[in-house]
Amino acid sequence: KMHFEEAEIYKRKLFALDHIQDVSLMKRDIVATSGGARIESYDVAHISGTSMVGVMCVMEGERPNKNEYRKFIIRSVKSSNDPAALREMLERRLKHDEWPMPILIVVDGNIIQKNLAEKVLKEHSLKIPVVAVTKDERHRPKAFIGPKILVEKYKLGILHANAEAHRFSLSFHREKRR
Repeated sequence: KMHFEEAEIYKRKLFALDHIQDVSLMKRDIVATSGGARIESYDVAHISGTSMVGVMCVMEGERPNKNEYRKFIIRSVKSSNDPAALREMLERRLKHDEWPMPILIVVDGNIIQKNLAEKVLKEHSLKIPVVAVTKDERHRPKAFIGPKILVEKYKLGILHANAEAHRFSLSFHREKRR
């Protein structure tokens, strides 16, 4: 009957419903794959080594637990050295026995950051798996370095934790520079 305007309204409603369904399915998948597991994610922010800060973000199940987030002002590193800053953060974090231990640690970086995190954990006699999230030139996740079984099981949680740590570190860095 050529009711184009009415058809456009229904088309938009269907699109909105599909979007809501997609978001709902994604949240359900995060819950299913993470099952309440604690994932800690670490990220460092600085401008050529100045005003260097780091953060720890915590995902529990499908949600960030912002009460568990921690900020670190990096004191031992005076130049652009993300692995050294990560070491300082992990060392300081591991002094807190009262904080629950994660089932997985996520680091922003590559094999260097992953190996360093594993070394620090080993020095503290801890066997917590580590996954590194590598980024492309636009700082989008492109690959995971770590146990494939855990990456598959917690992929959405890892991505969410990494994105949240990056957001939080940039926010803290801006705050510190001000």
